[in-house]
Amino acid sequence: MDIPSEQDWEGVNNSYDLDAAYAFKMFFGKSIAETRADFARNPIERTDEIRFMPKIPFQYYIIAFRDFVRDVDKLDDWKSDAASCFISLVEEIFENKPDFIVPVYHELEPTLKFISQNQGLYDADEDIYGSFQSTMKRIMALSGKAI
Repeated sequence: MDIPSEQDWEGVNNSYDLDAAYAFKMFFGKSIAETRADFARNPIERTDEIRFMPKIPFQYYIIAFRDFVRDVDKLDDWKSDAASCFISLVEEIFENKPDFIVPVYHELEPTLKFISQNQGLYDADEDIYGSFQSTMKRIMALSGKAI
């Protein structure tokens, strides 16, 4: 995948959609590797920015998020939040914009399954973050309908 071009961003940098414009400001022109530091600073905020991206940037940067969240040993204090944000974002996008996620789902699914089967490894207390296995079941059901 190539870094999304300005055209791929569909003019969001000049739009009235402040969320999409901020996502453009944070991510435009960055490679997957270059975004690691951005995710490490605050995966919760990066999740919110990815949520508002147009389709092509979303499909590119969700891979960056996947790469970040699957490297458990380097997540430091963000383990639980990063895992929760990632799995919840995939579920949300499947529910609301399945055409965004279907083309890249096969690249995300192994990491999603790993997260859902290793919630304890991410220090994500079910009382706080809910059950990742339940979220994964919903994702699997949604993916079956969308794919």
